[in-house]
Amino acid sequence: MPRRPAGVSWIQIADRDYDAYEVFERCQANGADFIVRARSRRVVIDEARTSFEAVAQAPVRGAFELEIRTRPQMPARLARVQVRSMALVVRGVSRPGGRRPDLSLNILQVEEVDPPCGMEPIHWILLTSLPCERWLEARRVIARYARRWLVEEYHKALKSGAKIEASQLESIDRLKPLIAVVAVVAIRLLNTKLLARAQPDQPINPEDFSPEAIRILNARFGEPKNGWTQAALLIAIARLGGFLARRGDGPPGWVTIWRGWSRLTAMAEGIKSISRDFHRLEASRCG
Repeated sequence: MPRRPAGVSWIQIADRDYDAYEVFERCQANGADFIVRARSRRVVIDEARTSFEAVAQAPVRGAFELEIRTRPQMPARLARVQVRSMALVVRGVSRPGGRRPDLSLNILQVEEVDPPCGMEPIHWILLTSLPCERWLEARRVIARYARRWLVEEYHKALKSGAKIEASQLESIDRLKPLIAVVAVVAIRLLNTKLLARAQPDQPINPEDFSPEAIRILNARFGEPKNGWTQAALLIAIARLGGFLARRGDGPPGWVTIWRGWSRLTAMAEGIKSISRDFHRLEASRCG
């Protein structure tokens, strides 16, 4: 991790796979904050209890409704959660060469109250370097962690869609330029996917797409009765990539979205190239 630039805030947000002493130590050494979901019970300095036991007895800061997104076998819902938080010092881990220094952390417990029948209740324990004693601070930390799925969607766009890991480039100096270019497209498609979900009936901005691209979609699928909306556009792009758009298929995945976008841009560039050649030919004849 590089050193955080002055005047910039960096927050590393991660799930339980990143609950490791080295993650916290690296963030602190480079001036970055972190919010990590805890996996391990840690020894609390000067107390005969673990970090999980300590936060379970911490003061209740408040309760609120947390929006939970759709997950496998679990529909989206509003969960009523109760929040506890506190500051603590946990014992440093033993590593080759000796025990590492103790760590000062803030910890939160987010626990669902009266979950729906048959639903696994929300129970998060979060470790963070950010303040969380005040209710507003605790809410801010939880809201940031709850948006972690957005980062995962971006990574899926890079890995499942662009297949960045299949590039066969091995050195970081060659990977960086590739990721820099592909990341622009990944963000563009992620924004398209989010708009299709949040505002499906909103008309697209014609300035965001070339006339050639719209012409191709019209020729292939026919212009929708109400014009191109965010949802219709995403489905059309995915259909170019092999998405069948059957009634029970659900939303398109990153493989078909990325493949469809690649085909659409290639065809649009082909039309532009042919058009330029035609105009040059006509100009030479007139001359």
